[in-house]
Amino acid sequence: MPQNLTPAYDNKIYQKYSKNTLQNKEKNKIAFLQDNDLPFSKKIPLVCITYPLTDTNNLGMITDVMNGILEQAVQVALIGVGTKKYQEYFTGLAEKNPQKIVIVSDSDENRRKVYAASDMALIAADSEECQKETEAAMGYGAVPITPPQNGVENYDPIHEKGNAFVYAKESPWSLFANFIRAFENFRFPYDWKNIEVEAMGND
Repeated sequence: MPQNLTPAYDNKIYQKYSKNTLQNKEKNKIAFLQDNDLPFSKKIPLVCITYPLTDTNNLGMITDVMNGILEQAVQVALIGVGTKKYQEYFTGLAEKNPQKIVIVSDSDENRRKVYAASDMALIAADSEECQKETEAAMGYGAVPITPPQNGVENYDPIHEKGNAFVYAKESPWSLFANFIRAFENFRFPYDWKNIEVEAMGND
């Protein structure tokens, strides 16, 4: 992806948007889901996983919690590149949950469309690949659920401040708890928009 590209200047996504026109981000979600034969609902968040599916990126922890995540009203967009065991795992999940999971091929254009469509980014590690994807997703307003890393601040609902939902590293329980925390906050559009704006930083 071109360095410092933002959704305000990205000709590959469905609809350009910025922090000031964030309502247009939803148009990307609607079009992406339509292209991939998934239903759209304002109440259902789209969560992306865009880094390589490998042990280096701690995918085992994602598989530990994925069944619990899929029990919620959620959809998942996945870039399907990685080791055979994880590719087979997610392919099997997608076959069992065709209205909840879409696996897209890895290309720069697809990646940017996924960022633009997604409400959240599920980050499994603080590896270099995961940190790169966190930064890219945040630039498009996808709020990360992530272990501690540079550039993220855990959302504080009392002070309405923060750009991420930060969980304790290597803790599947904490990851799932913070996914639920993000999921619950998504139900409040005004608050969620503020978190997205914080995630986008200075675009």
